[in-house]
Amino acid sequence: MTDKFVFSTSWFFVVSFALSVFISRFLDLNVSKYKFSLELLIALPYLLFITPETVTVILPIIWFLTSKRNRLLRALLSFLMCSAGTYLYYLAGEEFLRIPLFILGALLANFIWMSIYSLELIKELINPLLNSYLLIFFGSFIISVVYLFSEVKIFPFLFLAFVYVVYLFVVVFYIKSYNIMLVEKIERKKLEQENENLMDLIELIYDENVENFEERLDNILEIICKISSYEAALLSLFDRKDKKILRIAKAGITDDVFFKLRSSVISIDSTMKYFSKRFEREGCYFVPEDAVSLEEEVSYVFENYMSFEYENSWKPKDLLLVPILDDQSNMIGYISFDKPVTGMRPSVNDLKLLKTLSWFVYQFLKRTPYARYWISKDLKYLSYPEFVRFCESVISNSEEVVLGVLDVDNFDSINFEKGPEYAEMISEYIEDYFNERKDVYFYRLSGENFVFLFPNSTKLKSLMYFGKFNEKLLEKFNVTVSIGLAHDEGENSYFDLLSKAREALKVAKKSGGGRIMAL
Repeated sequence: MTDKFVFSTSWFFVVSFALSVFISRFLDLNVSKYKFSLELLIALPYLLFITPETVTVILPIIWFLTSKRNRLLRALLSFLMCSAGTYLYYLAGEEFLRIPLFILGALLANFIWMSIYSLELIKELINPLLNSYLLIFFGSFIISVVYLFSEVKIFPFLFLAFVYVVYLFVVVFYIKSYNIMLVEKIERKKLEQENENLMDLIELIYDENVENFEERLDNILEIICKISSYEAALLSLFDRKDKKILRIAKAGITDDVFFKLRSSVISIDSTMKYFSKRFEREGCYFVPEDAVSLEEEVSYVFENYMSFEYENSWKPKDLLLVPILDDQSNMIGYISFDKPVTGMRPSVNDLKLLKTLSWFVYQFLKRTPYARYWISKDLKYLSYPEFVRFCESVISNSEEVVLGVLDVDNFDSINFEKGPEYAEMISEYIEDYFNERKDVYFYRLSGENFVFLFPNSTKLKSLMYFGKFNEKLLEKFNVTVSIGLAHDEGENSYFDLLSKAREALKVAKKSGGGRIMAL
């Protein structure tokens, strides 16, 4: 082993080596989703003509010049690999072992660095890593055959060069075939996971029991991540009243990070630039890194994010947003996905799948108290069970409520004497009248029957409001209504209030109609 640093002065080999490595950095050659270390295979024959110290200097420089991100870190890794290889190179007792030991040192340094960086990454990469290491190590023995020649002759040397070139083609062919096999294996595994997890998702979505809905939302997102092959997801809703974003569920995100995201006050307007038409694909929105500036409060970039330099690879600041649409196709929120398991940006099929999965999320959300952030006042697009669940959520989140039941007096006679068109005009007028008021929710049970819910309202206010309404209805159609009211301060359920309101309605009817009774 020498104590001196020796840099080769054979400029033809130095320049040709640097140029060969530079070109190789732009070749799309990956094992799975990770870039294959082709530059090590290129360095092997040059080690016959230049010193390992020369390789140790040139490779990091090329890495620094050609890397798109983390240049210094990547150059440092290359330097450490070559330094370890150089150390073992000079420890070799036999010349035949010098190049294999150089490669062994470089690969050991690479493995140690990856182990320090992420043990999970090692588990994921174990097969492609072993295959790559064996390919490179075997190539070092092919080149080392030169040291077995008793004298350098042109024909054996050219034959060895030919063999090595053929070997490189075999390596490239093997890697391409290996990737095709992996893609097929990944697709099969994805289909199996989709089928298995889809049944779990449907069970969670349509379970009648919606208690602990926040925990179940997290579980729903976790299953969706498994189906779509993403490691992290964040569910956000629009609070249009306060014009802000609400973060309500997460998957693959730690509690402290989620608390920070949830505590941030983000305006709806600040996020709408990410929903530009130019980012829209298959109803989803993919925002490539650096396409727009990401505000720190709006997005979160994972630490220790392993990124890769290959075509269509996912970048740390890529943004994938999947809108959540209500029954009228209005966007009520979105799910942001990150860290794809494949390391790839989403394909058309991926986006179609995510759009479908977002529909399942909406089906669950509209059965939770979060429905109050987007649902319309008349609730005409809901089924009655959905209306009941919505009322339950409003009641549980209100200090006091008033529930009213309205019945048009003598509606059957009106329908018979003046025709169904006239009766329908009365029903539509009732709907239009209450649509103008912002703090009341109602549901039309039939042509003459309506249920009303006044959140955070008193009995007196409701009596006064219905009194004015009765006067206007009488003036316009010469028709009266009977109304029963039930007041509650957050102790009763929807059905308890409905029962009381119906008792009050019976009293109003028995009193001759055209009256408002309250219990």
